[in-house]
Amino acid sequence: MTINFTVTVSTDGSALNNPNGPMGWGWVEHTRENPGGVSTAISGRSEDCGGASNGTNQIGELTAVLQCLREHPGDYPLVIETDSQYAINCSTTWIKGWKRNGWKNSKKEPVKNAELIKAIDAELTARTGSVDFVWVKGHAGNFYNEKVDDLARGFAERAGRGEIDGKMPEEGWSVLINGPYARGLKVPENRETRITQPLPEPEPKLGLWEEQLLAEVEEPEPHESTLVDQPLFHEDNGIITEELITRLNQATERFDAAAQRLQLASEHMDQAVAKLDEAIRRFDDGSWKSNHQDTLF
Repeated sequence: MTINFTVTVSTDGSALNNPNGPMGWGWVEHTRENPGGVSTAISGRSEDCGGASNGTNQIGELTAVLQCLREHPGDYPLVIETDSQYAINCSTTWIKGWKRNGWKNSKKEPVKNAELIKAIDAELTARTGSVDFVWVKGHAGNFYNEKVDDLARGFAERAGRGEIDGKMPEEGWSVLINGPYARGLKVPENRETRITQPLPEPEPKLGLWEEQLLAEVEEPEPHESTLVDQPLFHEDNGIITEELITRLNQATERFDAAAQRLQLASEHMDQAVAKLDEAIRRFDDGSWKSNHQDTLF
């Protein structure tokens, strides 16, 4: 099939109680052939996800990029949207220094998640079409970033509850089995890299008033993102380290979660204030007081 347009895919990883919590990865294709319509998924399907009972957010992010590349080979331009600067830097910048140093980092230690990064590099090298990475801010209203986050997090939740077997490429299993997160890891006897049956929808956790509130919110339109021509952190930067990037990513995720909780608490407060105002109004109503005089005190 001849493709004369750019294919765009969003990727994301998720780990509950990161690090070493239930982990998920996912990708969602949202290619537009023209302003009037969305193209048929190039890979034959528009999304995929997986994960494991143990892992880290970074392993999930890298696995999502790897699986996206493997599902989208060819000579057409591919754009990968992700909210992970770590995944972008591993795939495009840091890898150059790691190759020169025999896959040792600036501390002369083995590079973390090397099997996944090497596999990503092999896919990028073998691909005849161009691949560009676009960084998007996570949890900021980007429709497809939110959608792929739901896929990754949903798989992690089901894997954590033991409702579904892990689904990882062999490089991902190697990182998990041979790394510090092997204890308690549930490895399926048949390590399939694809699930043919659709995953069950996660059970809703919202209250009735939250569901009603969300139902009134229109689905946001996807928006263009700025192409990442230069990574945020350069390979020869002796100050910014992988460990620092990991901590920054974790801090950002916690901040986003705290902001969401604060927003939810604010909405609860607004409702409480509205109910209090209504109660005061009714109390000030003379007819109401006269009808309930015996029950006031």
